[in-house]
Amino acid sequence: MLLTINESFFLKSKLNIWLLVSFLIAGILTLWLYFKLTEYVWDISYDSAVDSEEFSPCGDYRIYPYYQVGTYYKGGEKAIKKKLLPKVNTEGLPPNGLLTVRFVVNCKGETGYFRTKMTDVDIKEVVVPTSTSNHFYDIISELEDWIPGKIQGKPMDSYEQIVFKVEQGKITDIF
Repeated sequence: MLLTINESFFLKSKLNIWLLVSFLIAGILTLWLYFKLTEYVWDISYDSAVDSEEFSPCGDYRIYPYYQVGTYYKGGEKAIKKKLLPKVNTEGLPPNGLLTVRFVVNCKGETGYFRTKMTDVDIKEVVVPTSTSNHFYDIISELEDWIPGKIQGKPMDSYEQIVFKVEQGKITDIF
């Protein structure tokens, strides 16, 4: 059975409308997912139970790795060690392992969104008590000489990390 020109046009119009609606739905879903995922700070998402409302990223929720935008601490690793070592208290930590504190440095050089993760010498994750984590957050937040990274001359938010090496109950290195 042959279709007339009018019937053929009508079927093509229905198909075009169906395709247009499908593309619109796909576009809306893509935008929705983008905006949901951009609330995350790479691996660090805002948590109202832990994070201060006083700190916030400056930009449009794009938070870059420090190595991508060039975020650094004035004086480098040596200055960080000099300021942190006298203040560190290892109470609550296992005798050996690596404690990593990740955080965000916003475009103003302020720090926030702190997270800790610790592994023992067998590279098994160790739970760090909240009071111990808070101690490390407090001493790191006192570091005020962060230089935000830039893209095309514009300061950007980025995440940073400091790792503490614990040996025999003492911090032996910070990197």
